[in-house]
Amino acid sequence: MKRVLLTGATGFLGMEVLARLLERTDREVLCLVRARDHAAAEQRLDGVFSTLYGDAPRYRSRVCAMPGDLTSHVTPPDADVDVVCHCAASIAFDLELEEAREINVDGTKTMLALAEEVGARRFVHVSTAYVAGEHAGTFSEDMLDAGQTSRTTSEQSKWEAEHLVREAGLEWAIARPSIVMGESDTGWTPAFNVLYWPLRAFARGLFAHVPARPDGRVDVVPVDYVADGISKLIETQETGTFHLVSGAEAATVDELAEMACSFFGRPRPPYVETRTLGDSAAEEHGAVYLPYFDMDVVFDDARTRERLGLQAPPLRGYFGTLLRYAETARWGKRGNSRQEAHERLATAAG
Repeated sequence: MKRVLLTGATGFLGMEVLARLLERTDREVLCLVRARDHAAAEQRLDGVFSTLYGDAPRYRSRVCAMPGDLTSHVTPPDADVDVVCHCAASIAFDLELEEAREINVDGTKTMLALAEEVGARRFVHVSTAYVAGEHAGTFSEDMLDAGQTSRTTSEQSKWEAEHLVREAGLEWAIARPSIVMGESDTGWTPAFNVLYWPLRAFARGLFAHVPARPDGRVDVVPVDYVADGISKLIETQETGTFHLVSGAEAATVDELAEMACSFFGRPRPPYVETRTLGDSAAEEHGAVYLPYFDMDVVFDDARTRERLGLQAPPLRGYFGTLLRYAETARWGKRGNSRQEAHERLATAAG
């Protein structure tokens, strides 16, 4: 059987892609896992299955772990590989550029070489919509070089990695998600980072001001929508770049603030310029996220809607679900498996 070779399965988005391959197809999956040997790689993969399915041993026989490190040569598997899906990356905002390049650029180069070595038919690469950098106005799916300046080393290294994919001699598709949060139906997530942090700080009253422009756009999407898009790119023959974003329907900072104030029952604090921070540790720590609350870009997702038949749900429809799960999970201190979250939803619906 032709297999999928997947990187990033130990991460939030990668494990959702893995779940779709197991639940919706009969494919076998090879997961490249950073580990010293095969036993350690399988142990890490067992942890992924525990996060997804709890104690249920479902699907485990169809998945095999490959130990390896993206920053060095990876020994090719002794198995047929149909598609390589490269989800692994660093999304840290504070890495030095060379460190970000080692993971995101050199890692992509390693996987492209591996895909060619094993004779893979197709390469699906997960990038970010924020390769748009400081571009203002519409950023289309065909755009990459628009004279933009990157805000972070993550954006810059992802932009460079996309060039490698486009220049490779493989059939390729690039997925560009925006800010990824929990599942839209259950709120489930094992990772409470990016937008969760400022929302939790706001709930605790740690922001005396909102250091953002009220008309800035915050493009948020649920992980189920993004994983659906990536799994479609694995299973279809569609090529090109696909924005997995809210696009023209993205919320503004003011709309997000209104939703948060309504949910937490807090008054809306005043806005200040993003360059103006208070003295609180929360505002100082939150400064790393400020570029994503001060954006004029609109991501066009016409190709995704037309070719993949997907459109992101509006944030307002599942915002409360995200935060109710976050509170139930105590913002990551008491998490549940994905299976448990789905079972609770089914029980509530029944």
